[in-house]
Amino acid sequence: MSFPLPLLRLPRRLALVVAVLASVSTNAPAQQDAGGQTPVHVQAPPPLSANPVKPAIKPGSCAKPVFPKAALRSMQEGTVTLSFLIGTSGAVVDAKIVKSSGFPLLDMAAINGIRRCAFNPTMVDGKAEQAWMQMQYVWTFDGPSAAEAAVPLSTVRAAAERGDPAAQLRLGTIHMTGEGVARDPAEAVAWWRKAADQGDLKAQLSLARALHFGDSGKPDLAQAMTWYRKAAELGMPEAQNMMGLLLLEGTGVATDKVAAREWFRKAAAQGWARSQAYYGSLQLDDNTPEGMQQGIALLSRAAAQDDFVGQYFLGQCYDTGRGVPQDKAMAATLYEKAARGGSKPAQRLMATMYERGEGVTADPVKATQWRMASQIRPPRPR
Repeated sequence: MSFPLPLLRLPRRLALVVAVLASVSTNAPAQQDAGGQTPVHVQAPPPLSANPVKPAIKPGSCAKPVFPKAALRSMQEGTVTLSFLIGTSGAVVDAKIVKSSGFPLLDMAAINGIRRCAFNPTMVDGKAEQAWMQMQYVWTFDGPSAAEAAVPLSTVRAAAERGDPAAQLRLGTIHMTGEGVARDPAEAVAWWRKAADQGDLKAQLSLARALHFGDSGKPDLAQAMTWYRKAAELGMPEAQNMMGLLLLEGTGVATDKVAAREWFRKAAAQGWARSQAYYGSLQLDDNTPEGMQQGIALLSRAAAQDDFVGQYFLGQCYDTGRGVPQDKAMAATLYEKAARGGSKPAQRLMATMYERGEGVTADPVKATQWRMASQIRPPRPR
């Protein structure tokens, strides 16, 4: 039997859609079918009365889940499906991930959010019954502000056609997301290009990403690099970081470690955590006392900002004793934070550490969970 609950939508930065998918009065947890899509249950529910009282969230009992800082910084989005057991008291007794969002940090935040909720339990013939239910949490990043959303599309379009770069940026975003119009990536890219030509940094970055990932056709790394460079040279740390990454990895351009290092340095000086992580790692490669000291300091700053790359690199330092005293427990703590932020190498290391009991208490269940998480392919970055 399904018990629908109202859809909830939360404001800017987190649009959380909660939908009950299934519930059953049984102590058996929900499991997936062979295709991994339709939730089924281990045993049939006991007979219910003709008019069971539906479960409902107690008003005011659910605080808005906090979008993890590392997930915001990495622009992580996704939908997680949870199965949770509502006890006879109305408390959430247990919660499980049925389908991951692709990002463990978002999955854990969803579980923590549902555990804080209180329900009126399912009532059958006047008696409270335990019931497993399913919900979906939809995490979306960086929607329009309330002020932006309140401006009519006709007004935005008129301003864009007059040449206002801010309006052109906004109109491009509307067409890319399909906000009140049919989604049209090519139209979005055209408006972003108009704003970018006028020097709008956000439009330059949006255009570069669209070209990089082929949002309106085939990827065009050469053009993407042109726009990343323009924004980077004007001081935008996100673009400086991307220039560093592309040059470091040789993506679409010849590898240039010296130039990559300089772009990371510039963004790190502005406090950009991901660049602090990469620049710190490159400092360590100098193998000088000064480089080691500066590298550890930069990695520590990045890790303190919940950047999972910084946490992973700093974890490696504690794991091997590079630049810091060797400390397997500290390494495991940092690896686990990085793993929850979406680092696949950290997820694999956590699986191994829980298998071996290295830095943590051996736990085959957690080892399996991290091994499975490391095999989930995350959505491509935006």
